[in-house]
Amino acid sequence: MANLTYTMYINTTSLSPQSTVSIDYNALGDRIGTIIYSIIYMLGFIGNLLALITFSSNRMRQISSSIFLLILSICDTIALITSLWFFLADAFSIQLQNYSALACRFRTFFAYVFMDLSSWCIVGLAFDRFLRTEIPLRAKIICTPRNALIMILIFFLILCGINGHYFSAGIGQERGGNRTTAHCLENRDEYPTYYFFYKIIWPKIDMIVFCFLPACIMIFCNVRIICILRRQRRHFENVGNENGHTKITNIQQTLNGSQTIKKKPLSHRRSIERQMSLMMSSCVIVFLCTTVPVTIYLILLEQVIVKYPDFARDNAYYVFIFRILRAIMYIHFGCNFYLYCLTSRIFRGEFLQTITCRRIMINTNQDATTSFVLNKIVDASNV
Repeated sequence: MANLTYTMYINTTSLSPQSTVSIDYNALGDRIGTIIYSIIYMLGFIGNLLALITFSSNRMRQISSSIFLLILSICDTIALITSLWFFLADAFSIQLQNYSALACRFRTFFAYVFMDLSSWCIVGLAFDRFLRTEIPLRAKIICTPRNALIMILIFFLILCGINGHYFSAGIGQERGGNRTTAHCLENRDEYPTYYFFYKIIWPKIDMIVFCFLPACIMIFCNVRIICILRRQRRHFENVGNENGHTKITNIQQTLNGSQTIKKKPLSHRRSIERQMSLMMSSCVIVFLCTTVPVTIYLILLEQVIVKYPDFARDNAYYVFIFRILRAIMYIHFGCNFYLYCLTSRIFRGEFLQTITCRRIMINTNQDATTSFVLNKIVDASNV
C-alpha cells in the first residue's frame, strides 16, 4: 500500500518519451478506473451509510461487536472519500497534488491511517468473536462496548504514530521559486536517508501493518472459532442429552454473548455453523484478494521491476497494472457492510427494523431466537 500516490504521479507527469507501445495505457487506465470507482462509490457509500444507521441504534451500540462494525463503516467511508483524489484524476484529469503539497500530506496521512484502522477493526471483530467462543463466561465481562472503544482508540493512536512520517519534509514541495506547481513526490536529493526509508523499508512495514498481520490474526481467530464450534457439536451428538443442559455456542452467542432459551434442532444448528463458517471465510478471502495483490506488486515494483532494462520504455504498462490493482483494493472498503451484515440473521433483522422505523419485527419460527436476542440485548449486556 506504500507509495500509492507516488506511482500515480509518475503516470501523469513523467511518462518516458521512449515508450513505443501502441496501446494508450494512460487513457485505458482512466476509463477502467472511472468505471470501477463509480461502482465502488455507488455501492460502498450506500452500504456504509446503512451500516452507520444500523449500528448506531441504541440496542446495537450495547454490543461490542457492533462497535467494531460501526467504526469499521466510518473508516471505510473516510477511505472511500480519500480515494476521490484518484477518481478525479481518472475521470476529469484533475491533479489535486499540483495544488498543495501540504494538503497532499494530510490526505495521504488520513488515507493510510483509516485504511489501516479498517483492517484492524476487522481484527478486533474477529478477536471479539474468538473470546466469546473460547471463554464465553468471562467474555461477558471482557467483551464490552467500552473495552471495544478503548481497543479501537489504541489502534488509532498506534497507526497515527506509524504513519506520522507522511508529514515529513522529505515528501512534496510547495509552489514558489522556480516551481509553478506543487507535488507530492519524494525529495530524493535533499533527504536521501528518508528516501531510502520510504522506498525500501517502509513498503515492508506498511504491508505487514495493513495486510499480513491483520490477515494472520483473522485467519487464526476464525479457524479457532470453527474448531470450537465443531468440537462442541460433536460433544453434543455424543452426549445426546435432550434436557438442554449441554451448552452449545452458536452464531448468536458468538456475536453477542447472549444465551438462548430455546434449543434449536441439530440440523438447524449445523446450518448455522455452516453459514458462520462461510461468512467468516468469505470475509477473509475478500480481504486477502483485494489487499494482498497491490501490496505485493508495490514491493516488486520498487525492488525488482524497476531494475528491468525495458522499465523506462514500458513504464506506462506497469503503472496501468498498479492503477487497476489499487482500484480493486478499494472494493474492500465498499463491501464490508454486505459481507458482515447482510450475511448475519441478527444484524439483518436489526437492519430491517431500523430502516422501517422498527415497525416490523422479524419473528418467524426459524428465527425466533434472533428476535429474542434483539429484544433482550440490553439485559444480556448488563449481566
